[in-house]
Amino acid sequence: MAQPVGSEEGSLGDIFDFTFTKYVTPSVIRILYILVIVFAALIYLLAVISGFSANFGTGIGILIVGGIGFLISILFYRIGFEIVMALFAIKQNTDILASK
Repeated sequence: MAQPVGSEEGSLGDIFDFTFTKYVTPSVIRILYILVIVFAALIYLLAVISGFSANFGTGIGILIVGGIGFLISILFYRIGFEIVMALFAIKQNTDILASK
């Protein structure tokens, strides 16, 4: 028997599942988190480079303050992604309880 498009775990067809029987978010959230880290690191690196190109004091200031900002922003994104994953876990557990 042929499998319908999107029946595999995390396949591209799940994006076009208009019945929303499969959720794409749990399989894509790792990729999103990696992209957030890479994007934040690039912004931090560009800020440090532009700070040092202005003068040494500004570069050191951005290096310290920007590093703290980088870590805080990553922390907030992580917390947000964990909240989303917790909601999916609650939904899965509720489905299990409802089926009993």
